[in-house]
Amino acid sequence: MNTAVTVYVCDDEEGVRKSLTFLLEEVPLKVSAHASGPALLAAIDAAPRPLRGIFVLDQHMEPMTGSQLHAQLLARGLGHRSPVLFLSGKSTLPVAVEAMRKGAITYLEKPFTAQTVVPWVREALETEAQWFEKSRRSDELRALWQRLTPRQKEVAELVVDGQLNKTIAWDMDVSPSMVEQHRARMFANLGVKSAPELATLVAEMRACGTGPAIP
Repeated sequence: MNTAVTVYVCDDEEGVRKSLTFLLEEVPLKVSAHASGPALLAAIDAAPRPLRGIFVLDQHMEPMTGSQLHAQLLARGLGHRSPVLFLSGKSTLPVAVEAMRKGAITYLEKPFTAQTVVPWVREALETEAQWFEKSRRSDELRALWQRLTPRQKEVAELVVDGQLNKTIAWDMDVSPSMVEQHRARMFANLGVKSAPELATLVAEMRACGTGPAIP
């Protein structure tokens, strides 16, 4: 279990907060419990970045409902980084469906037990680890692509398309030796040694939403 990830609990019932905190700390997990949505948002806004956490939210709270708090988390870009679980003592199907549609992992009813909550928290932590690694790799690839000059990016796209240096030189209206220089520097900046390696890296970039556009 990754104890570096914080489980953020938000419930306006003190008994529920204490009970849930006790259950999760017994796992053991790092827990940060809060009595309201604004208190939780203040805590995560002040937390170091990148934020590593999952959220267990009560639906029926004042002054901010769980759904409203979820919307604030999404607005902060945490929708694909930090899984959300909902707890509710009086859930309705439309509310639960809407929460799941917006990315919540599950919608659990109160009263809860360790057997019902802990497995879902474990699953959320596994999901968070996957999302974090995907996000980290996306950021890494984006930074890697941005290291290239416009010319190097152009050469990279043409090399991936299977163009030879002479053809690239013709398309770019430069000499073949200039293409070779751009190609060598582009390979060095990206850390690849061949056209097939470049093609593999570019395919990964495209899958992450960065790199050259798909023709």
